[in-house]
Amino acid sequence: MNDVEVVVATLNLIDTRVYRASINSRNIQASQATTVPRVDCDFALSGPGVPSKPVQTKIHNSMEEIGFGPACWLWDYLRRSGMPGYFLPLSGGADSSATCAIVGIMCKLVFKAVSEGNQTVLDDVRRIAGYKEDEQPASAEELCNRIFVTCYMGTVNSSDETRDRAKLLADQVGSHHISLEIDPVTKGLVDIFQNTFHKELKFKVHGGSYTENIALQNIQARSRMVLAYFLAQTYMWTEGRNGTLLVLGSANVQEALRGYMTKYDCSSADVNPIGGISKLDLRLFLNWASADPFVNYPVLASVASATPTAELEPTTGGHVQTDEEDMGMTYEELEVFGRLRKCEHCGPYSMFSKLIFEWDHLTPDVVAEKVKKFFKFYAINRHKMTVLTPAYHAESYSPDDNRFDLRPFLYNPKWTWQFEKIDKKVQEMKNRKETVEAKTERHEKTDEEELAELLKKVGELTVKIQNKKQNTFAQ
Repeated sequence: MNDVEVVVATLNLIDTRVYRASINSRNIQASQATTVPRVDCDFALSGPGVPSKPVQTKIHNSMEEIGFGPACWLWDYLRRSGMPGYFLPLSGGADSSATCAIVGIMCKLVFKAVSEGNQTVLDDVRRIAGYKEDEQPASAEELCNRIFVTCYMGTVNSSDETRDRAKLLADQVGSHHISLEIDPVTKGLVDIFQNTFHKELKFKVHGGSYTENIALQNIQARSRMVLAYFLAQTYMWTEGRNGTLLVLGSANVQEALRGYMTKYDCSSADVNPIGGISKLDLRLFLNWASADPFVNYPVLASVASATPTAELEPTTGGHVQTDEEDMGMTYEELEVFGRLRKCEHCGPYSMFSKLIFEWDHLTPDVVAEKVKKFFKFYAINRHKMTVLTPAYHAESYSPDDNRFDLRPFLYNPKWTWQFEKIDKKVQEMKNRKETVEAKTERHEKTDEEELAELLKKVGELTVKIQNKKQNTFAQ
């Protein structure tokens, strides 16, 4: 919470010399070095005193890092920006709920610092939240209600479950929550199209084409972004206060890598606290935050267990939209792809060469298909990566934004050379397998023939023995 933290300690330099002398390699070096003259002085750089006792360090676990790191980052960003708070489109899904929880944790950390008498933090709270000089927040939830606005933007495709989860989470966090419907906005835009071109757009489940289906989903997503900025700009005015709220984004690592987001939807915002965190880690974080005594947002457990869905298509008896079905790959697979791409610098062929051994439960052609699908969508959605919302980068596998990413802006989505090499490798493996099977079959056939020949000889020998016995008896 502080700009600068100063730690003062008294150290015994003799302990440092003794430690260095205990390292054998240093002893060898010291014995060969030129002796440095030592001059005794009648003064000391420090006053008399006993050495400080060792401080027990606190090492946060990964869930605490996800919760506390972005929370401190958001507070620092808010107080430096001079804005009066944050605005979050809260869908009730895992990503936006995680972002909401992180803002709630931010308010808890700020309130804790104020309660402990941190005057610097209190001055920032009064300036940002509009408290008078003799006032201060009575609770973290009260502070949250003054600087954090959440908004559920429902459509006819939204479910009661996500609506209820968003409302319950907002109540537990303490945000000022708004629930509204955006159907009039999307209907107005679709009507403009249909009046202009005299064509009716249909979802896929109603017989529409791929283009119609995507367009009708994207117009909902983009309408939410436009409305989010409109409400963020006007909300403080409705409360009789000045300023504009900062809009929070909530897109995770896998969605960015796969391009599973609408360009300039609610993934486009001022800052994104979870932009460097994977979906799998966010699920673990939600479960942790639902049970941790300091955070204590129980509704997050039900959010973590819910099936991820964009809720942009109509739900019918035989069709329910899910993220993984739309993407054509699981979040677990996407995490593997992301780590290999970023941490191990793998392209299509090198990634395939690793995964045929790691994913030995799959055939090489299935692995090849998954790798090629990932890189195809990574390439065609590359333009989205260059406009990612500035994010808190928490992991080495997180996607870089355009400020640090020096890779080409656009890739050839056909990956001609790499995909041909993968196909050639798959064919070689198939041929090798067929050759081994053919040899095995020949060996098995040879064994059968030898057995048959042996049985034939045994039969012939048996007949000879019986004839010999009969001749003996006859004599």
